[in-house]
Amino acid sequence: MIERISVRELRDHLGRCVEAARTDGLHTIVHKYGEVHAVLVPYTWWAEHRPGQDTLAP
Repeated sequence: MIERISVRELRDHLGRCVEAARTDGLHTIVHKYGEVHAVLVPYTWWAEHRPGQDTLAP
């Protein structure tokens, strides 16, 4: 499941977005002025898609 949200909305709803990522597996695309700036994904998804990485550092 994917949601799109503006940076401004994310500031107001960060807790809800993080909880939705954790419990529902929601991926949230964060945009500002129509341009994608970031993606919030569940930690388990992120960890699985980082082959060969032993730490949390990018």
